[in-house]
Amino acid sequence: MELEMDRRIKRSQDREEALQYLIEALADRSQVEAVLLVNDEGRIVAGMGMPRAVRQLAEIAVPAVRGIESDLFESATRDTDFFGREIPVDEGSLYLVALGTRVCKMHQAVYGVTRILEQTRRSLEVFAPPCAEQSVA
Repeated sequence: MELEMDRRIKRSQDREEALQYLIEALADRSQVEAVLLVNDEGRIVAGMGMPRAVRQLAEIAVPAVRGIESDLFESATRDTDFFGREIPVDEGSLYLVALGTRVCKMHQAVYGVTRILEQTRRSLEVFAPPCAEQSVA
């Protein structure tokens, strides 16, 4: 029986580690050269793959998801497919992207990213110290 993306075996309360585990689970279930989660600036939040493929994917991720093609996109996707989804978050967007011939459960991975971000945001709110009230003298 195939595990669902939100039923991954490795878990963490740490946001970055949990996102990395999710990306690893996606890669394990797919035929990909690289899979990344990047922010609006193209910075890698989590990822997996060979260094050259990871670098190329990080460079084309945001423009490609936004529909902007370039010579770099053509070069990076030669003989493979590009998969990408934008995930709106409070701070802007994250982009789940992959290079490969088959990416399984991309929609569940998008849900997983959203769930991890929501859970860690709630955890931070629960454990955050209350704001001190300021008095005006």
